[in-house]
Amino acid sequence: MAVRAQVREVIDGDTFRTAKIIRLANVDAPELSQPGGQAAKKKLESLIGGKEVVYDEKAHDNYGRIVAQVSVDGLDVNAAMNRYLAG
Repeated sequence: MAVRAQVREVIDGDTFRTAKIIRLANVDAPELSQPGGQAAKKKLESLIGGKEVVYDEKAHDNYGRIVAQVSVDGLDVNAAMNRYLAG
């Protein structure tokens, strides 16, 4: 079931906060302390920062985060981040 939510904060290149913490399914961005980590966070912020997203929950990870397929304004955010990370 698709859920609409307002993005409150982008945490890193594959995780963000609404009322809940959401991790992008099938996206593995570098950690903030790793090369490219800050740039990946900025890219995700440019796509979804402060916007309303639609997400489809796929699972929960070991940290209790929702793992989801995410879109914003018709854009597949997961695919966009994977294209960005692939260079």
